[in-house]
Amino acid sequence: MTQPVAPTTPLDLLTPELIRAEVARFLSRYVDDPHTLESERLLTGGLLDSLAAVELIGHLERRFGVSVLDDDLEIENFDSLAAVTAFVVRKRQT
Repeated sequence: MTQPVAPTTPLDLLTPELIRAEVARFLSRYVDDPHTLESERLLTGGLLDSLAAVELIGHLERRFGVSVLDDDLEIENFDSLAAVTAFVVRKRQT
């Protein structure tokens, strides 16, 4: 796994790999084994409850400067580490 990105890393230097590492670092507080983040479903698999999902969204908005709109609140955007990473990458490109 890639090393976690420092909170001071400028937003324009964040690659998809660094975004993924930062999301994984944030989510690791919610699981006993961080390796489960690579293979398990976050929401539908029960790794995150609704409060953790809200905290994740707040973290994405603060850390990556993205706005999560009502239309973005689809399970598909937040149900895996890969999906969250892809979501942030997409939002940063718009």
